[in-house]
Amino acid sequence: MEREIEVKILHVDLEAMEEKLISMGAEKIGEEQQANYLIDSAAHPIAAERGYLRIRRIKQGGKEEIQCTFKEKKSQEGVRVYDEHTAIVDSAEEMIAIFGLLGYDKVEVAKKHRISYAYKNCRLDLDRWDPESFPEPYMEIEGMTRRAIEAVIEDLNISREQVSTKSIAELKKSWNK
Repeated sequence: MEREIEVKILHVDLEAMEEKLISMGAEKIGEEQQANYLIDSAAHPIAAERGYLRIRRIKQGGKEEIQCTFKEKKSQEGVRVYDEHTAIVDSAEEMIAIFGLLGYDKVEVAKKHRISYAYKNCRLDLDRWDPESFPEPYMEIEGMTRRAIEAVIEDLNISREQVSTKSIAELKKSWNK
């Protein structure tokens, strides 16, 4: 299990942010394509305050990894805190079939391109989703503590109005209103 502490930064010009990160000495740590499969059940849905179940297919540098993760929500006060329970699996399709047999029959697929940087002991992910999944790019800042994340926000001169603790599902709901 891994603890994830993060925020999303909305309304970001990703190209300008990437230039800023490079000029400030951030280190590029990767670039990948992702397919994310959010799994739920019509009969017994996973409560949003409990967390969510996801399968993620990651393609990077000609290699592929498939992760099955339950993101157990711990807090959403100032930063989002999840305990991530992750297993590497051989087949996204077989995991989806297994979950379907157990009654988890709802599968939502979303794809995104992610460029990641390391800066001041935080990970910064520049995310651009396919337009059907989420129309606006954003940045995630993940760190070991809320204080570390706040320091990066301050260094990058990010407006507090841009900072969100909402999940992608919550953002999609508010976007579609």
